[in-house]
Amino acid sequence: MTKLLFVLIMIIGLALSGCGEQPGTADEGDSEGTDAGEVTADESGDREAGDSEVSGAVSAILDLETPELAVGQWIEYGADDIQETITLSVVATEQNRGTECYWVQLSSDDFVAQILVDPSGLNVALEGYEETLDEFMADPAAYIRENMADAEGMADMFGNEESMDMALDFISAIRMIKFDQQGMIMAIDLEGVPEFLEGMMDDPSFKDQFQQGFAEGFSEEGGEEGLNEFLAELDNMEFAAVETEVEAGGQTVKGMEFSIIHPDGELVAVISSELPLIPLAYASVEGFEDNESHSVQVRGFGFEGAENLLPGEPAQVIPAMMFLQGMTQQMGAGAPQGVDIN
Repeated sequence: MTKLLFVLIMIIGLALSGCGEQPGTADEGDSEGTDAGEVTADESGDREAGDSEVSGAVSAILDLETPELAVGQWIEYGADDIQETITLSVVATEQNRGTECYWVQLSSDDFVAQILVDPSGLNVALEGYEETLDEFMADPAAYIRENMADAEGMADMFGNEESMDMALDFISAIRMIKFDQQGMIMAIDLEGVPEFLEGMMDDPSFKDQFQQGFAEGFSEEGGEEGLNEFLAELDNMEFAAVETEVEAGGQTVKGMEFSIIHPDGELVAVISSELPLIPLAYASVEGFEDNESHSVQVRGFGFEGAENLLPGEPAQVIPAMMFLQGMTQQMGAGAPQGVDIN
């Protein structure tokens, strides 16, 4: 497993645990930030193998909720010494099917897209992911052995009814996607998609087909071999979590540092509920097979000043169900029972 994949997995996991609601509003940050500094631990946070090993008690104080979504919030990430950055921001609100939703923007130097999110629906979706993360944090090694011992186990972990329901809840919280296509603002409406997917998931053969396809693809791509190598090294890994402080975008925030320590390398991630949108302040991996170091860090963040790069109504709104209808017809299958794709 490559170092960058380690970092990517950690970022995805933490991102899925963010965007929650918590009472009140965090202290407003500057509308502009500077480059992130190095991680600094407090008196209880000196990072040593064996310090503050992950346990159920640690998971109880792990706060992954971020400030309630509000227009103006933004957070910018950079990787290594690459100048290009990625910014997530909240740029507008819109009533959609009777619910106040937020346009969350993802932008870089040459890319911009927006996602219309139902915040209450997103919170429901994230509850399941947070419970899974709590299980992992209680005993990471035991969780990995129980759920990732082989391709079939991983297929079941992603394809069981609970995981499918969590994925469906997450998709249901996304109402629309907006993007720039050759200077023209386009949008894809996801209305009807959750119901369509739910109908597919209710098909008894769907789970079997999903798990079989996952296991076969995993093995064909060499995943089984890599997983076996990872599991063989699991006894040499030490998981730890300590309270710390980190410089994020020129500001000092409190958080929790989670680390995986191995004789050949180390992975570290610092999460902080003081950050908007995503609670990831810093993640790094060093050593392992290539003896290199890579990191992702907050370059800046704030609670006001986000710029809307796709203002105004889209020139065209395309129903996502139209694509699903075409795919269904191409595959020669009918729509799930009770779902109208016309």
